[in-house]
Amino acid sequence: MRSWCLCQICTCGRHRCPHGTTRIYENSGAFCPTTTEYLESYPTYGNVPPAQSLKPKPDAPEDRGQMEGITTFKSDYRPHEIVQQPRHLPEEYKPRSGDIDLHTTYRRDFNPYPAQPAAAVRPPERRQVQKGKLDTIPTYKDDYRAWELQKSRLYKPERAYQPPTVKFGNPTTFQEDFVPRAAPGPRQSFRPAAPAPGPAAAAPFLGLTSHRLDFVPHALGPRPAPARPRPARRPSPQPFRDQTSYSADFVPKKQEVCPASYLSPPGYVFQTANSRGHRFFRKVAPASSSRQAS
Repeated sequence: MRSWCLCQICTCGRHRCPHGTTRIYENSGAFCPTTTEYLESYPTYGNVPPAQSLKPKPDAPEDRGQMEGITTFKSDYRPHEIVQQPRHLPEEYKPRSGDIDLHTTYRRDFNPYPAQPAAAVRPPERRQVQKGKLDTIPTYKDDYRAWELQKSRLYKPERAYQPPTVKFGNPTTFQEDFVPRAAPGPRQSFRPAAPAPGPAAAAPFLGLTSHRLDFVPHALGPRPAPARPRPARRPSPQPFRDQTSYSADFVPKKQEVCPASYLSPPGYVFQTANSRGHRFFRKVAPASSSRQAS
């Protein structure tokens, strides 16, 4: 029975067998370099045990004593006995005997002395009362007096008004620039004179245009018979499919699970694995086919 590799069973293209050496080194007898850069840089030196650690083991010391339920706060901040501090007692007031001196330094330094007003050195002013009438004229009236003015004589000869004999002309600049002129008569017409109306024409009005004269409609003859016979209509026996090209091209497909994603693909039994890393499986016949063969 044929064997199937895991690469052939895969339908999604993501599953591959772990390949070993290639066919070049399989039967040639040459050595295949299976080392890496890490193995070349850090080779192994025999069966050397690792160095013993000098770090002490994190073994918790066993305390056989009784556990105290005291926190660090209680151990650091313990209540102490409060001792009352000694209080200073002021001395008792004892009033002094005798009278108190209520004088200040100002009164002591500036003592009042009896003094008399100083006599005036300037002789007293003597008022001289003049007998007579009081003049109540201010200095303004005294300086600026009203003088008697005489009327000045007119030296310009007097001229009597004489009305003008000529009419007053008051034309404006517009009237001077645009003088009205006599309007000329109507212009003579160069249009020829219309002919005299004659008797009415006997022929009727045609009403033709250049378009109608150039494009005359022609009568169409009978339609010729087609050389190819017209095929008879044959309805299709198939029902009408109202399907677009988009729905025909992009059909929703059911997402299938790749059989190679299982550890043991369904319908296959693991058979063997070769030197290159390929894993081969054998198909299992369904139960219905085995019953028919029996």
